[in-house]
Amino acid sequence: MAARTTRTEPQTREYLERTAVFTTAEFRGALAPGANASTVNNRLLQAYRRGHVERVTRGVYVSRIGVFRESVPDPLVVASKLVPDSVIAYHSALEAHGVAHSPFTRVTFLTAGTPVRLSYRGYKFVGLSPKPRQLKDETWRASLEQTRRGRNLIWVTSRERTLVDCLDRLQWSGGPEELFRSLGGFPALNVDKVVGYLDVLQSPAISARVAWVLFARPDLWHLTDADRERFRRRLGKGPYFFGRRTPSMRYLPEWSLYVPADLDPAKS
Repeated sequence: MAARTTRTEPQTREYLERTAVFTTAEFRGALAPGANASTVNNRLLQAYRRGHVERVTRGVYVSRIGVFRESVPDPLVVASKLVPDSVIAYHSALEAHGVAHSPFTRVTFLTAGTPVRLSYRGYKFVGLSPKPRQLKDETWRASLEQTRRGRNLIWVTSRERTLVDCLDRLQWSGGPEELFRSLGGFPALNVDKVVGYLDVLQSPAISARVAWVLFARPDLWHLTDADRERFRRRLGKGPYFFGRRTPSMRYLPEWSLYVPADLDPAKS
């Protein structure tokens, strides 16, 4: 038994030297075919006792050897491992796309399972449930893409969906000013995809918010009069509100939208 431990230890170490963050299932897949659960658990327990791995939460580990000994793992990769269906979203999606104006220590992701909330290495990981309607009709995984983070491919909301989602749930976007400054970093937006995702949501109020923000700078997004009409067709009677209702709001009749009086997407 001891001899077998000696033979397999280099295999474990080699995996930890090239893998910063991993799940128990991924570790099992890297072992010899047919490795049983007890073998996997024993290997991880030995590595943990030697200080070679750090446990983030049940089933998720971080390597603490080689180049990873003193480094803080990529928080977006950590979030992608916390639940099997993790999708990086809201302000964290802005970070994943490389346009976030400010770095956040809060990491947000979507999951259809039990929401996860935990802190690790100075970061707060917040798992959020999709809207009930999107869960029911299974559209919550619409408009996603994969992006590479080191050796990892992670799921993230697309640029177009990120824009819409952040305007829908402002509390997870970092606030309007942070959001507006970040959106200007997108090199381009596909208006067809924006409208397509709005049709998934079927919310005139969100359509009004998106239209106001995009048409504050139509030249930036290469918008046309035809695009303007497409957004108008997705509005109801309103009125709609951008954020919480306050006494100091101004009304935009084109979009049937009340917005904070001092807020202007074109000046952020």
